[in-house]
Order: sequence, then structure tokens, then C-alpha cells
Amino acid sequence: MENKIALITGILGAIVSYMFDLVGVAVSILILFMLADYTTGLIAAGINKELNSRVGWTGFVRKVYILVLIGMIYALEFTASQYVDFDIFGGYIGDGAAFAYIAIEFISIAENGVKMGAPMPPFVKNLLKIVKEKTGVNEEGDSI
Repeated sequence: MENKIALITGILGAIVSYMFDLVGVAVSILILFMLADYTTGLIAAGINKELNSRVGWTGFVRKVYILVLIGMIYALEFTASQYVDFDIFGGYIGDGAAFAYIAIEFISIAENGVKMGAPMPPFVKNLLKIVKEKTGVNEEGDSI
């Protein structure tokens, strides 16, 4: 389910980027969401007395990898645009990938809020419930 949400968000993000010529803005937004996710993850782990430097470091490295991956998508698009005269290769695919990861980060931020015991709007609770049911993950993040 999370992959479907990311795919749909990525496609819509690429379309919005193309329509409004906002190439690169998605990465700035993604970095903001990543910082929020990392921070709320640390807070949730602190509240639940589950702070672990190895888990924190692994999470940080994964976020850096995602940024490198999206950077490579932009680089491939740039290279393709030099050889193919399609308007699709203008950074829009990279923005689509960034928007897909923004959706994933939002889900993670909401999950961190649940772990902290923060109040959550019903539509977010329902979204998290659907994602967990479809992915087979329970409230603690363990596979069922």
C-alpha cells in the first residue's frame, strides 16, 4: 500500500512540477520532511526509552542515500535531455521521485506521532491503519 501511495504521489508530483515549472523545489520540501521525520523519530524513541545510536545512524544513512539516489535521477535526466528532445527530461522525473519519498516521510512522521501518543486526526489514523493492513506491519513496526 505504501508503494502505491508513493507511486501515485510521485506521478502527481511530476505532473505538478511540469505544470508549474517548479523543478527542484520538491527536494527542498523532501529535506524538510526528512528533518521532521528524523527529529520526531528521536523524540518518539526518547519518550519510549528506545534511543539507540545504531538505529539513529542507520536512519540518517538511509536518508542520505535517498538524497543521493534522487540526485542521480536528476543527473540521468539531464544527460538524457542532452541526447533526446523530449520535454519530459527537465527534472520532472526527479521531482516525481522526491514527491514519492515525501509521501513516505509523511507516513513515518504520523507513525512517530502515534508512538509519542500525540493526538492524530481521524483521516491520518485511517490512512495509517490501511497502510499497516496492506503492508502487514503492526503498531510497533514489526512484521506480522
